[in-house]
Amino acid sequence: MVAGYDKAQVLHGISLEVHPGEIVALVGPNGAGKTTTIRCITGEIHPMSGKVQYNGTDISEMPSHRIVGTGISCSPEGRNIFGNLTVYENLKMGAYLVHGRKNIKERISRVYDLFPKLKERKGQLAESLSGGEQQMLAIGRAIMNEPTLLLLDEPSLGLAPVVVEQIYEKIAEIRREGASILLVEQNVGLALEISQKAYVMESGQVKLSGRSETLEKDPYVIDTYLGVM
Repeated sequence: MVAGYDKAQVLHGISLEVHPGEIVALVGPNGAGKTTTIRCITGEIHPMSGKVQYNGTDISEMPSHRIVGTGISCSPEGRNIFGNLTVYENLKMGAYLVHGRKNIKERISRVYDLFPKLKERKGQLAESLSGGEQQMLAIGRAIMNEPTLLLLDEPSLGLAPVVVEQIYEKIAEIRREGASILLVEQNVGLALEISQKAYVMESGQVKLSGRSETLEKDPYVIDTYLGVM
């Protein structure tokens, strides 16, 4: 897949796969093209060439709202929650494709079970939450449609290590409940630890790919990203 913005090419012929039940990590430095890849999948931008396929369907030219309907949801970089709405209202916004009050209530209850802090804060404005709680809310909103593929863009960004550990425990739990996950991370060690497969991106290309436990031992990955020899 080749993609970019206007005439500025960012992705130079990348190819990646996410299989059912996997957590796949997309790692690399800032500016590598990771978020652009996510935006191609969600329909925010369309590939210049190549295509995005999901469950055998070409979704490359689909608008974003139709892509959500295929079973793909995204928790974006920067969270993009609605700060002037309550936690509960933010979660309802994530359920715009869900029919029936009972179904919406059940899904909000599931999010509260996953993130008890959100239940405690359900009447608070989202802008008043801590950074970790806002990230929980962004993920909670993304799973309101019960996606089969969940895209997580930099979920650990700007969070304290203890909070990151809590978030990642929940990501693993979401996977155990049946969702496949494409995880974009700058924290390579963390991403390799939780994922089954990983792609290392640099300058809009896939530099390395393979099983995560193999990449953890790769000399280039160790030297460039993990900081130990």
